[in-house]
Amino acid sequence: MKHAILKSRLLCSCMILALAPQAMAQDEEVSDQPAADINLEEIVVTGKIVTRNRTASVSPELSYDTEFFQKFEPISAGDMLKRVPGVAFTSDIGEYDAPQMRGMADGFTQVLINGRPVPGAGNDRTVLVDRIPAEIIEKIEVIRSPGADIDSQGVGGTINIVLKEGATLPEGGSIRASALYSAKDKELRGAGAVSYAGRSDNDRVFYSVTANIQQRFNAKKFVEETIVAGDFPNSVDGRELFAPDDFNASVADGRAHQLDSRENLDISLNADVTFKVGDAGEFRVDGFYIDTNRDEREDTTEWERDDGELVGDKVASQDTAIDQKSFGISGLYETSLSDITSFDAMVRYSKFENTEDQYDREFDFDDGSESLEDRERELVDSVDKEFAADFGIEHELDFMSLKYGGSAKLKKRDYGLTLMEADDAGVLDVDSESDFEVKENRYDAYVVGEWQLGSSMTVETGLRLEHTKTTVNTVGAGEASSTVTLLNPSLHVQRDLGENGQLRLSVARTVRRPTFDQLVPAELQDEPDDDDITIGNPDLAMEKSWGLDVGYEHVLPSNGIFGVNFFYRKVSDLSQLVRTGDTEDGGLYSYANVGDGKTYGVEFDVSTPLSFLGLDETGFFANYTRIWSSRYDEFLQQDVRFNHQPKYVYNFGMTQNFPSIEATTGFSYQKQGLARSVFFAEIEDQYYGGNLELFVEKRFDFGLVLRLTANNLLNAESNQAERNFDSLADMRAGVVDEFEVEREKSTRVFLLTARYNF
Repeated sequence: MKHAILKSRLLCSCMILALAPQAMAQDEEVSDQPAADINLEEIVVTGKIVTRNRTASVSPELSYDTEFFQKFEPISAGDMLKRVPGVAFTSDIGEYDAPQMRGMADGFTQVLINGRPVPGAGNDRTVLVDRIPAEIIEKIEVIRSPGADIDSQGVGGTINIVLKEGATLPEGGSIRASALYSAKDKELRGAGAVSYAGRSDNDRVFYSVTANIQQRFNAKKFVEETIVAGDFPNSVDGRELFAPDDFNASVADGRAHQLDSRENLDISLNADVTFKVGDAGEFRVDGFYIDTNRDEREDTTEWERDDGELVGDKVASQDTAIDQKSFGISGLYETSLSDITSFDAMVRYSKFENTEDQYDREFDFDDGSESLEDRERELVDSVDKEFAADFGIEHELDFMSLKYGGSAKLKKRDYGLTLMEADDAGVLDVDSESDFEVKENRYDAYVVGEWQLGSSMTVETGLRLEHTKTTVNTVGAGEASSTVTLLNPSLHVQRDLGENGQLRLSVARTVRRPTFDQLVPAELQDEPDDDDITIGNPDLAMEKSWGLDVGYEHVLPSNGIFGVNFFYRKVSDLSQLVRTGDTEDGGLYSYANVGDGKTYGVEFDVSTPLSFLGLDETGFFANYTRIWSSRYDEFLQQDVRFNHQPKYVYNFGMTQNFPSIEATTGFSYQKQGLARSVFFAEIEDQYYGGNLELFVEKRFDFGLVLRLTANNLLNAESNQAERNFDSLADMRAGVVDEFEVEREKSTRVFLLTARYNF
């Protein structure tokens, strides 16, 4: 039955669980397909053309094995997800950290690990996937509409990252070594992993140990120009005014150049052991430790126009050091209670620490002397602790399948923010502090029934109850709490149309939870503008959505597959910042549930060998998603698109095998459309260039494979055009104060990888 509990015996699952503490060893498979034994040599050395899987789930989902992505040697889950239908990224160019299904950002997309929710490192609940190593991923599942046994968070959709099962690996180990070359600084960086899996002589005990270290690097060049109102017509496209490479041809009133580099080092150690209990049970203990260090450096030079010429104004630098440490331990028990009944239960504890230290300085443009009084420092310190337990029972009856279960999760988040400013001598002193504690206790229960109606139709119905109690304790503001209980139903219908066709219809209710920042009732000075004050709302309600999906899938010759899907989401109780009063010199703002919204679109995807053209060794894959949306915006007081949502997302590529020399080559191209966002007194348009990747692979009979991959060969860039307004009244009237245009360009990156098993 769909979403059966996955037996968790992952060779290096703890590393990923370090990034997702509450998913610790709580492994739930989201497809019908049983886990098969994994042969490491087959994973490393393969020349076959790989397509996406056809899933047996009743709900609409797509499934991609790791071999689908492996040719392009992805470093992280983010590198894999950029090839998945309908997934967009609107972060900095070259960064694939926060996936957006159907282009929906800001918590509308849910990320699961082995079928379970995972927490984000920040206050906005967004799960960053760029730290999840691609090495430990078995497959990626795109769940377009959830069943009742999945957390109801994913309004835009759910991404389930399924990890490899360590106990299914043969006894032995593997070694991976990679060298990364950046065209920006012309330096080599490395990555390596050593893994070993073993078992007892009687096959009653299974264990694995993994050590991993990897460097990640991204360097960018950023150019910004500012043009005051009156120098351009209000309807002009900001990109037409932009001359980033020709300084003298610039028409801007202000200009800034910035060099931005981000250096990452990830080190981890993890282990697991699984014991057979009786004839049908298993018990597993899992532990991990992971340490991530990230150093960011920004160097900015600014000019201002004076008497018709751009004159140097100042030079600035920003250094940010980020340190993240994780620890966790868990225990999972699974067994069969009878021929038709299975049971599982687990407990886990995890801890996640995050510190950030940002230091800003300014210097004179001409002589380079530092402006001591402009020094600023920002310190962030957060700790997440989580204890959770759950159970599940499943009955396989003659006339139906019945599954039910429950879970409890006790989460505590401590967060501190310190802002420091310098005096005339450059001595830093505390300017403001913000500290809060959030306790979120969740108690969930679900029931799912599945019926087979005839030989060609399957119906699944489900109901999920989610009870959440949130308590926020803020220094200086006291304690506030809220309790919410929701019932979220779902219905999925699957109908076979002949041997090769399959039709699906789904209706489900999903939610989007408020961010922690929105809930904290503390005063935030100078937000959203100078002299304004923003206060969080602990009574802010969840956003709720009813969704409809209708899709068709067809199997093509030689294991190819084609699919098309229409989706619609009606979202109510949208939350937004609203003005609630006045301060002495500005406005008083808080968060409220205002207005409704909707998004809809159509999704196409195909992956197939081109055997029907006589090209048996040529593979082709492509997908395209067109997206429309509308929501009421309180700032503009009219309907606009959802923020950060591109109008379209597509990618396509080809692979070519050369069996006679055991080699393969191929390319992939990704592109997404314009995304418009509306903020306080600002309208932002974001454009992204296309990303072209190439790979060359050479395989050897003794289990070694060498791959050379090249990323960002077109030097892709992002363009951002902002219209800034003096006030909300001016924004509603279309009276622009100034226009800002930004162009960000990343660098080409080359990766050489060798893999070997012993």
